Amino acid sequence: MSTIRLGNALIDRVAEQSLPVSLGLLTDDGEFLSRRIAQLPDGFLDEESMTFQFSSHSWVVRVDGLTVLVDPCTGNGREGRGPYFDGLNVPFLERLAQSGVSVDAVDVVFCTHLHHDHCGWNTVQVDGAWVPTFPNATYLLVDEEYRRWDTSSSDVHPNEFNPNTFDECVRPIVDAGLAKVVSAPYAISSGLTIEPAPGHTVGHALMRLESEGMFAYFSGDAFHHPVQLTRPELHLPGCDDLATAIVTRQDLVRRALDEGAFLFPAHFPAPHYGHLSIDGGEVCFVPGGAPDADHEQAVCRRSGVNATD
Repeated sequence: MSTIRLGNALIDRVAEQSLPVSLGLLTDDGEFLSRRIAQLPDGFLDEESMTFQFSSHSWVVRVDGLTVLVDPCTGNGREGRGPYFDGLNVPFLERLAQSGVSVDAVDVVFCTHLHHDHCGWNTVQVDGAWVPTFPNATYLLVDEEYRRWDTSSSDVHPNEFNPNTFDECVRPIVDAGLAKVVSAPYAISSGLTIEPAPGHTVGHALMRLESEGMFAYFSGDAFHHPVQLTRPELHLPGCDDLATAIVTRQDLVRRALDEGAFLFPAHFPAPHYGHLSIDGGEVCFVPGGAPDADHEQAVCRRSGVNATD
């Protein structure tokens, strides 16, 4: 996808991989799916297999003089993550560079939570050791989430799909002095704020963007599929606290509608983001819709206007 502009913010998506997931894990209500999902792009529902494309990707946000990388996926060469995630060998960093961002240019890395597919590229393996990938970045970690996974804590309660993640992907950045553990809400800059969004994990958080009257939420795993925007009680297995996750989804839906905000989830299929509307008294997902920065630059060049003015 092309670079998106929201106010003064430039937003790019960096893909890791995509895999099929059964929509039956969320719902098998055929009438509901026909009404709300069947008209969306193909990746949201394959009616023959009843699967959707579970996209693993990161978001890069450039605003307020900062380059912020949100949710750096699983990473290459990991083990114990399960099918599709073990032994990855994908050109993620090359794709990041194609968006115009080198590893040295990343100022902030924000992990909405510490499941392996949201913090893996925090580190890469060099000479058998896991070392920070982004040497000039501050890695922002929410305190409740940090405590939930800290393997040195007696309170840790890991799950079967997240082994070794803290020691491979978090401990090395702490040891390198690059981690900053913060309490949410936390202001990254004038336009970016980390806010609590608990339930999927105890300390799950999101990043809110406000720029020139435009709003967006980088929502991590608050939502895995648009069916949850309409019916927040639907869920994939693995929530730390399902009741709280439902409340978080309800609150985020209300805020996105009130503000006309865009949602940038971590796993939606192409076009990977969108906004909300009401249809027949029911919340519905409207894919895409944000201005294309490349198109805007072209229009401005033709008119003799500087798009950054």
